Amino acid sequence: MSKASDIAAELTARIAKITKANGYATDIGRHVFRGKRRLDEETHLPCVILVEGNDSPKTDDSLTAVGIEQAYVFESHDACDPDNPNDKAHLMITDLKRAIFSGEPKHGMRLNGKVRALNYKGRVMGAREDGASMVFAGIHITVFYTEDLTNP
Repeated sequence: MSKASDIAAELTARIAKITKANGYATDIGRHVFRGKRRLDEETHLPCVILVEGNDSPKTDDSLTAVGIEQAYVFESHDACDPDNPNDKAHLMITDLKRAIFSGEPKHGMRLNGKVRALNYKGRVMGAREDGASMVFAGIHITVFYTEDLTNP
């Protein structure tokens, strides 16, 4: 596996812990998908989709080592009160933040030593038609890690 795959696997494992049985407000960790685009509301909800965005080289430590900033989006989907969908959206956002950032050191390596920085970049609540019984909410993060281009 590559370092990027290892980081995605660690993030997926953290999200999979989001269940009411584990003390969270939602069960969005019940289904975690990496890159899935089409959802079946009857079999996939609640869920989180981990979307890997573009990476950006930030530093050249040597000819073959490069610092990379990788973007991630966590899209959560769940059933909601059709008159107050934002109530569930706020719960999902809170659960995502808690699962990803809990236990992280204030200084030093993060994500079990895999990355140098883990940064929150904002949240989103998806627009939906009135009366729809599903809501979308998510958060954006970036991670910064060093990659050896000869052994990614």
